[in-house]
Amino acid sequence: MALSEYALISEEEESDSSSEQSDCSENEEESMQGLGFLESSTLQKGVQTETAIFAKWENHTRGIASKIMANMGYREGMGLGVSGQGMFNPISVKILKPKQSLDHALESQKEEESKVNNKKKRSRGGKRKREKKFAAVFRTIKDEEELRPDVFSLINNQLAVHNEALNGGSAKKKAKGSGDKKVDRRDLIAYDDEVKDLRIRVEKLEEMANRNKKDKVVYEAAMRKLNETRKALAEAEAAHTSASNALASREKEKKWLKF
Repeated sequence: MALSEYALISEEEESDSSSEQSDCSENEEESMQGLGFLESSTLQKGVQTETAIFAKWENHTRGIASKIMANMGYREGMGLGVSGQGMFNPISVKILKPKQSLDHALESQKEEESKVNNKKKRSRGGKRKREKKFAAVFRTIKDEEELRPDVFSLINNQLAVHNEALNGGSAKKKAKGSGDKKVDRRDLIAYDDEVKDLRIRVEKLEEMANRNKKDKVVYEAAMRKLNETRKALAEAEAAHTSASNALASREKEKKWLKF
């Protein structure tokens, strides 16, 4: 009996010691877990660089909130909100000078907006100027192509000069005998229209020659054409004058014959 009681006492002591050891180990584990949580929390504090930057406002504030957003499924380029409808750019803050009211801030904002609008208007005006310049260059090139001398135009000019030299005498005779030919008012109107057309052509050729003074080829061609047109204008004016004089003299003769 004495031995059995001693055995029971020893077993109870061993069980107590084992329970104490288990309690100590549990306390140690809890303390270790607490230390680990503190370490992880200290690691989570401050600026984090594990996740991508979602928006520009993270340049000003970036920490555990950005990491939580990444875990929630936000992606780069999205705004806050269920469907990413939140603001992407931060609200700009303007520091005003001391002792200035909000009216001054509104006026400064309006001035900035007006400057932006003026820049846009200037850019539009520059575009219009460029378009006008391109149109003028295109028109000049077209005129140059029309006036640029080629082989056929030179041949035609030479033939025209030769024909004028051959038919000069006959033309003078016709001009002298134009008084004998009966001229009516239709012929006079035709001469008048021809004179008007030639004057318009002379004005255009003068403008073209003045505009292309730097280009020698185009300037010479324009001046040559201008001289020819002026000569034709002088002849048309002379014919118009002679026709009008002939018509006036014939009408006077008719009046005298009536008496």
